[in-house]
Amino acid sequence: VAPPPVVPKDPKYRPYNKPSAIAHWLREARPTEDVIVIIDPDCMIVSRYDIVVEEGAPIAQQALFDYQGTDDDVPTQIARRYCRNCTVLDPIAVPVIIHRRDLERLAPLWLQKTIEIRADRKKWPKCWSDDKCSSSVGLSWTAEMFGYSFAAAELGLRHEIWDLQAVPEVDQAVITPFIHYHTPIKFHDGRRWYKRDGPDSCCKFPWPVPKGTSNTTREALSRLRSAHARLGETRHAWPPDFNTPES
Repeated sequence: VAPPPVVPKDPKYRPYNKPSAIAHWLREARPTEDVIVIIDPDCMIVSRYDIVVEEGAPIAQQALFDYQGTDDDVPTQIARRYCRNCTVLDPIAVPVIIHRRDLERLAPLWLQKTIEIRADRKKWPKCWSDDKCSSSVGLSWTAEMFGYSFAAAELGLRHEIWDLQAVPEVDQAVITPFIHYHTPIKFHDGRRWYKRDGPDSCCKFPWPVPKGTSNTTREALSRLRSAHARLGETRHAWPPDFNTPES
C-alpha cells in the first residue's frame, strides 16, 4: 500500500493520492508489464479487452471538457496559466492505457503539476471552481486531471482519444470495456442511487429497476449487487467534505 501523499499546505485534497500512489508503485514494485491501465475506484471492467499501446502512443477517454483555444474557454484559461510552452493539449480522463516507460516519466510531473495548480487556488477566478457557473470545470476537484493533461503536454506525450467507458444516465448500451458510475443514477419511479448517498449507498441498491432503465444502469447495479453479495459490507463512509477540499 502506498503511503499517503505529503502536501502540508493542502492536506484535504485527496486526489493527490492518484499520481503519488502510482509514482510510488512504479518506483517500489518495479512492474515489468509494458501496458498499464489507469482507472478510478468507481470504474468496473465489464468485458475483455485486448488493447496494446506502444511507447509514446497512449490512449485515453475523452474528458467532460475540451480545450477550445478561445479567451472565454475555462480549460484554455487554466492551460495558459499552468502549462508551459504547450502547443497541443489532449482532454484526458480515465480510463488511460499507457506504456509503463511513458508512465514512469509522466507520474512525477503529474504530481508536481497538480501541486502547482492547487498552490495557486486563492488566485483562481470564481468560475474555475464554482459549480454554479455554467462554464465551471470544478477545478477544486479536477486539478489532478488537469495536472495529468499538462504533464503529458509538457513531455510531448500525445494521447489518442477513444470512447472507453459507458456512464449510467448517459449511455443506453454498454459497448465499451468499462462502466464509470461517477454520477447519480435517477429512476423514472423517483428512486435514485449514488455512491455517496450516506452509509447505505454501499449495500442498498434499487432493485428491481423499473422498466425503461438503460442497459448501462441495469448492468452497473447488477454487478454492484453481485459484488456486495460475494464480498459483504465495506463499512466505508464518505467524509462530509470529500468533494469540497476548500471547506
